[in-house]
Amino acid sequence: MGYTFPFPYFCPMGVDQLTKTLFDRVCRENCIQSYNELFLSCSSRLIHFSAGIVSSFPLAEEVVSDVFLALWHKRNQLTHVHNPLVYLYVSTKNLSLNMLKQQRRNQHHYLDTVDPEMFAVAPEAESDMISAEVHQKIEAAIRSLPARCQLIFRLVKHDHLSYRDVAELLEISTKTVDAQLTLAVKKISQAIRFDLSEDVARSYLQGNS
Repeated sequence: MGYTFPFPYFCPMGVDQLTKTLFDRVCRENCIQSYNELFLSCSSRLIHFSAGIVSSFPLAEEVVSDVFLALWHKRNQLTHVHNPLVYLYVSTKNLSLNMLKQQRRNQHHYLDTVDPEMFAVAPEAESDMISAEVHQKIEAAIRSLPARCQLIFRLVKHDHLSYRDVAELLEISTKTVDAQLTLAVKKISQAIRFDLSEDVARSYLQGNS
Protein backbone atom coordinates (compact mmCIF):
# COMPACT_ATOMS: atom_id res chain seq x y z
CA MET A 1 0.00 0.00 0.00
CA GLY A 2 1.23 3.52 -0.79
CA TYR A 3 1.10 6.60 1.35
CA THR A 4 -2.35 7.63 2.52
CA PHE A 5 -2.79 11.25 1.55
CA PRO A 6 -4.34 13.65 4.05
CA PHE A 7 -6.71 14.60 1.25
CA PRO A 8 -7.83 11.54 -0.79
CA TYR A 9 -7.41 11.71 -4.53
CA PHE A 10 -10.34 11.10 -6.84
CA CYS A 11 -10.75 11.76 -10.54
CA PRO A 12 -14.07 13.14 -11.85
CA MET A 13 -15.84 10.37 -13.70
CA GLY A 14 -16.13 10.64 -17.44
CA VAL A 15 -12.82 12.25 -18.42
CA ASP A 16 -11.13 9.03 -19.56
CA GLN A 17 -14.35 7.55 -20.88
CA LEU A 18 -15.10 10.56 -23.08
CA THR A 19 -11.59 10.43 -24.55
CA LYS A 20 -11.90 6.69 -25.19
CA THR A 21 -15.32 7.03 -26.80
CA LEU A 22 -14.19 9.80 -29.14
CA PHE A 23 -10.91 8.04 -29.93
CA ASP A 24 -12.72 4.79 -30.77
CA ARG A 25 -15.15 6.61 -33.07
CA VAL A 26 -12.21 8.22 -34.88
CA CYS A 27 -10.36 4.92 -35.32
CA ARG A 28 -13.26 2.58 -35.96
CA GLU A 29 -15.77 4.83 -37.70
CA ASN A 30 -13.51 7.46 -39.35
CA CYS A 31 -15.67 10.07 -37.61
CA ILE A 32 -14.35 13.57 -38.33
CA GLN A 33 -16.75 15.16 -35.82
CA SER A 34 -15.38 12.95 -33.05
CA TYR A 35 -11.87 13.84 -34.18
CA ASN A 36 -12.64 17.53 -33.83
CA GLU A 37 -14.24 16.99 -30.43
CA LEU A 38 -11.25 14.95 -29.27
CA PHE A 39 -8.92 17.75 -30.32
CA LEU A 40 -11.00 20.35 -28.49
CA SER A 41 -11.19 18.29 -25.31
CA CYS A 42 -7.47 17.35 -25.12
CA SER A 43 -5.40 19.89 -27.03
CA SER A 44 -5.05 22.51 -24.28
CA ARG A 45 -3.72 20.00 -21.75
CA LEU A 46 -1.36 18.48 -24.29
CA ILE A 47 -0.06 21.88 -25.40
CA HIS A 48 0.80 22.87 -21.83
CA PHE A 49 2.44 19.49 -21.27
CA SER A 50 4.53 19.89 -24.42
CA ALA A 51 5.36 23.50 -23.62
CA GLY A 52 6.84 22.40 -20.32
CA ILE A 53 9.33 20.31 -22.32
CA VAL A 54 10.08 22.57 -25.28
CA SER A 55 9.68 25.86 -23.33
CA SER A 56 7.61 27.43 -26.09
CA PHE A 57 3.88 27.57 -26.66
CA PRO A 58 4.18 28.06 -30.45
CA LEU A 59 6.41 24.98 -30.69
CA ALA A 60 4.07 23.07 -28.39
CA GLU A 61 1.09 23.95 -30.57
CA GLU A 62 3.04 22.64 -33.56
CA VAL A 63 3.83 19.43 -31.69
CA VAL A 64 0.22 18.80 -30.71
CA SER A 65 -0.99 19.62 -34.21
CA ASP A 66 1.42 16.98 -35.54
CA VAL A 67 0.21 14.50 -32.92
CA PHE A 68 -3.38 14.85 -34.09
CA LEU A 69 -2.45 14.79 -37.76
CA ALA A 70 -0.58 11.54 -37.18
CA LEU A 71 -3.57 10.19 -35.27
CA TRP A 72 -5.88 10.86 -38.19
CA HIS A 73 -3.50 9.35 -40.76
CA LYS A 74 -2.93 6.22 -38.63
CA ARG A 75 -6.43 5.98 -37.18
CA ASN A 76 -7.29 2.58 -38.65
CA GLN A 77 -4.09 1.13 -37.15
CA LEU A 78 -4.89 2.33 -33.64
CA THR A 79 -8.02 0.34 -32.83
CA HIS A 80 -5.95 -1.74 -30.38
CA VAL A 81 -5.04 1.24 -28.17
CA HIS A 82 -6.54 0.53 -24.74
CA ASN A 83 -5.74 3.88 -23.09
CA PRO A 84 -6.12 6.70 -25.64
CA LEU A 85 -5.34 9.47 -23.16
CA VAL A 86 -1.96 7.99 -22.27
CA TYR A 87 -1.33 7.30 -25.96
CA LEU A 88 -1.86 11.00 -26.74
CA TYR A 89 0.38 12.12 -23.90
CA VAL A 90 3.15 9.68 -24.84
CA SER A 91 2.94 10.76 -28.48
CA THR A 92 3.16 14.39 -27.38
CA LYS A 93 6.14 13.65 -25.13
CA ASN A 94 7.99 11.80 -27.89
CA LEU A 95 7.43 14.51 -30.48
CA SER A 96 8.41 17.17 -27.96
CA LEU A 97 11.69 15.36 -27.25
CA ASN A 98 12.27 15.03 -30.99
CA MET A 99 11.78 18.78 -31.24
CA LEU A 100 14.51 19.27 -28.62
CA LYS A 101 16.78 16.92 -30.52
CA GLN A 102 16.24 18.83 -33.75
CA GLN A 103 17.19 22.00 -31.93
CA ARG A 104 20.24 20.20 -30.51
CA ARG A 105 19.05 20.86 -26.99
CA ASN A 106 19.51 18.51 -24.08
CA GLN A 107 16.67 15.99 -24.00
CA HIS A 108 18.15 13.94 -21.19
CA HIS A 109 16.66 14.21 -17.69
CA TYR A 110 13.89 16.42 -19.09
CA LEU A 111 11.73 15.68 -16.06
CA ASP A 112 14.10 17.72 -13.95
CA THR A 113 14.40 20.57 -16.43
CA VAL A 114 10.80 21.13 -17.54
CA ASP A 115 9.67 24.73 -17.41
CA PRO A 116 7.19 25.02 -14.50
CA GLU A 117 5.88 28.36 -15.80
CA MET A 118 4.34 26.53 -18.74
CA PHE A 119 2.18 24.44 -16.44
CA ALA A 120 0.50 27.33 -14.65
CA VAL A 121 -3.03 26.51 -15.76
CA ALA A 122 -5.73 27.13 -13.16
CA PRO A 123 -8.25 24.26 -13.00
CA GLU A 124 -11.65 25.54 -14.08
CA ALA A 125 -13.65 23.39 -11.66
CA GLU A 126 -12.28 25.18 -8.63
CA SER A 127 -12.91 28.73 -9.83
CA ASP A 128 -15.98 29.18 -7.60
CA MET A 129 -14.61 27.16 -4.68
CA ILE A 130 -11.77 29.39 -3.48
CA SER A 131 -10.95 33.07 -3.45
CA ALA A 132 -8.39 34.64 -5.75
CA GLU A 133 -6.11 35.23 -2.77
CA VAL A 134 -6.19 31.59 -1.68
CA HIS A 135 -5.71 30.44 -5.25
CA GLN A 136 -2.59 32.61 -5.45
CA LYS A 137 -1.24 30.91 -2.34
CA ILE A 138 -1.94 27.49 -3.82
CA GLU A 139 -0.33 28.40 -7.12
CA ALA A 140 2.69 29.84 -5.32
CA ALA A 141 3.04 26.60 -3.35
CA ILE A 142 2.82 24.54 -6.55
CA ARG A 143 5.40 26.72 -8.29
CA SER A 144 7.80 26.31 -5.39
CA LEU A 145 7.89 22.55 -5.94
CA PRO A 146 10.75 20.92 -7.86
CA ALA A 147 10.04 20.71 -11.59
CA ARG A 148 9.42 16.94 -11.59
CA CYS A 149 7.15 17.13 -8.54
CA GLN A 150 5.18 20.01 -10.04
CA LEU A 151 4.73 18.21 -13.34
CA ILE A 152 3.46 15.05 -11.64
CA PHE A 153 1.06 16.99 -9.41
CA ARG A 154 -0.41 18.90 -12.34
CA LEU A 155 -0.81 15.74 -14.45
CA VAL A 156 -2.77 14.10 -11.63
CA LYS A 157 -4.65 17.10 -10.29
CA HIS A 158 -5.27 19.24 -13.36
CA ASP A 159 -5.16 16.68 -16.18
CA HIS A 160 -6.83 13.90 -14.15
CA LEU A 161 -4.36 11.16 -15.06
CA SER A 162 -4.11 8.22 -12.68
CA TYR A 163 -0.89 7.29 -10.87
CA ARG A 164 -0.45 4.40 -13.29
CA ASP A 165 -1.00 6.64 -16.32
CA VAL A 166 1.57 9.17 -15.08
CA ALA A 167 4.06 6.42 -14.32
CA GLU A 168 3.67 5.00 -17.83
CA LEU A 169 3.87 8.41 -19.46
CA LEU A 170 6.99 9.56 -17.60
CA GLU A 171 8.59 6.10 -17.46
CA ILE A 172 8.87 6.09 -13.70
CA SER A 173 7.44 3.82 -11.02
CA THR A 174 4.07 4.35 -9.35
CA LYS A 175 6.00 4.55 -6.08
CA THR A 176 7.84 7.58 -7.45
CA VAL A 177 4.54 9.16 -8.44
CA ASP A 178 3.21 8.43 -4.96
CA ALA A 179 6.27 9.95 -3.27
CA GLN A 180 6.20 13.09 -5.41
CA LEU A 181 2.50 13.61 -4.75
CA THR A 182 3.11 13.17 -1.03
CA LEU A 183 5.56 16.06 -1.19
CA ALA A 184 3.22 18.21 -3.27
CA VAL A 185 0.16 17.68 -1.08
CA LYS A 186 2.15 18.36 2.10
CA LYS A 187 3.50 21.62 0.69
CA ILE A 188 0.12 22.82 -0.57
CA SER A 189 -1.67 21.74 2.61
CA GLN A 190 0.72 23.87 4.66
CA ALA A 191 0.11 26.84 2.38
CA ILE A 192 -3.69 26.80 2.76
CA ARG A 193 -4.22 25.33 6.24
CA PHE A 194 -5.32 28.68 7.69
CA ASP A 195 -7.47 29.72 4.73
CA LEU A 196 -9.77 26.81 3.91
CA SER A 197 -11.89 24.43 5.92
CA GLU A 198 -10.79 20.80 5.86
CA ASP A 199 -13.73 19.84 3.60
CA VAL A 200 -12.96 22.54 1.01
CA ALA A 201 -9.24 21.75 1.09
CA ARG A 202 -10.00 18.06 0.63
CA SER A 203 -12.27 18.83 -2.32
CA TYR A 204 -9.66 21.06 -3.93
CA LEU A 205 -6.88 18.49 -3.64
CA GLN A 206 -8.89 15.54 -4.91
CA GLY A 207 -7.39 13.44 -7.67
CA ASN A 208 -7.10 9.86 -8.91
CA SER A 209 -4.82 7.13 -7.62
